[in-house]
Amino acid sequence: MLQSPHLRLFFRRLILGLGLAVFFAWLALRPAADSDDNRVVQREFLAMGTLFSVSVYLEPQQVPADAEAALARLERVLQDYELRWRAWDLQGTEDTPDAHADTDVTTATAGPASAPVNLRQINKVLAAGGVASVPEPMRPLFERAAQLSRLSDGRFDVRIGALVKLWGFDDETHFRSTPPSDEAIHAQLQIQAGAPALPTAGVAYGPAPGIQLDFGAIAKGDATDLAIRQLRESGYPNAIVNAGGNLHAAGRRGERAWRIGVRHPRPDAQHRLLATLDIEGDEAVITSGDYERYFEFQGQRYHHILDPHTGTPARGLSSVTVVADSGAAADAASTALFVAGPGGWQQQAYALALDKVLVVDTDGQVMATPRLAQRLKFAEGISARTVEPGPAP
Repeated sequence: MLQSPHLRLFFRRLILGLGLAVFFAWLALRPAADSDDNRVVQREFLAMGTLFSVSVYLEPQQVPADAEAALARLERVLQDYELRWRAWDLQGTEDTPDAHADTDVTTATAGPASAPVNLRQINKVLAAGGVASVPEPMRPLFERAAQLSRLSDGRFDVRIGALVKLWGFDDETHFRSTPPSDEAIHAQLQIQAGAPALPTAGVAYGPAPGIQLDFGAIAKGDATDLAIRQLRESGYPNAIVNAGGNLHAAGRRGERAWRIGVRHPRPDAQHRLLATLDIEGDEAVITSGDYERYFEFQGQRYHHILDPHTGTPARGLSSVTVVADSGAAADAASTALFVAGPGGWQQQAYALALDKVLVVDTDGQVMATPRLAQRLKFAEGISARTVEPGPAP
C-alpha cells in the first residue's frame, strides 16, 4: 500500500501519462476506411523516464520481421542515449558507463580537463571544481544548447540543474510539498550568474562550482530526431515517434498523413485534446506544460518549468506547443516561450524564427500563429486567437 502522498501522486501522473501516450498512439494509428493496419509495425518501451511508442509504415517490399528487428535496435539505442544524458543517478543506483563509451572517468581536478563519458559524470567533475571534457558524441547537443540559450536570452539554460534539484523536480517520487526558501533560490542564482556560459565549441566546460547541467528540456526532443534518423537510415522513411506526447513524424502512413493530437493542459471529459494536426513531411511537435511535474502549496501550482532568471516556476502560461523540423530545437524553444510568458512569447518566437506555435495561458485563452492555426483542427467548443510573432515594440 502506498503511504506517501508523493508516491501516490507520482503513480497517478504516471498512469495518466501512459494513458495519454496510448491515446495519442491510437490517434496516429487509427484505422482508415480502407484499413492498412497490416502495413504498420509498432513497438513500445520505456526510455528517458517516459513511454516511447514508435511505428513504421511498411513499403510493399518490406516485411514485418525486419521492421521489428529495426525497432528493437532502436530501443537499445535510445536506452543507451538515456544513460548518456541522464543528469543524476537514479535513487539507490550507482553510475555506470555507457555501453558505447570508449573512455574512462578520471579524477576531477581544477586543472586539465577530465574525461567523463556521460552527463552524470560531467556533473560530478563540476561538483569537485574541475574542468569536464565533453565526450565527442555529446558535443553537437552541447553546441546546440549553447546556441539556443543565446538566442533565447537565457530563458532556455541547461545550467539550471542545481535549481531543479533544489525544487525537487529531479526525482518524481520525492517531490517537495513546499517551495524552497527565497534565500536558497537567491544563493543558487548568484552561483549561476557567476558561472561561465556554455561554450559554443562544446569541447569542455568548467570550472563552474555549484553548477549542475540538466539537458531535460532538449534531450527528449533530440532523442526523437535520433529515432527518425536511425529509422530512415534503416530503410523506413515513413515513421512516427511518440515520446510521452512529444512527437516527431516523417513521411506518410500510406495514402494519408500521420495525424497527431495536441493535449489539453486542463483536460476534462469533453476535451482531452485541444486540436489535431496532420504532419507535413518531416516535423516534430513538442509541448511544454505546467501539468507534467508539479506540486501544490497553499492553493498555488509549482511546476517544473523554471525561469532561469528568477529561479522559480514560470507564470502565465499553461502550455506551449512548437512545430518545427527539429525535435531538439522545438523542445528547447517550447521551454523558452513558456518562460517568456503571455507578454513575451511572440517576441521569443520571432527571435527563434518560429512560425508554428500554439499557446494556452492560465486563463484558458488559446492563441496560435497563423501558419499553424490554418492547419489545426480544433476540438468542438475550442477556438484560438491568431497572433503573429514579431519583434519587441
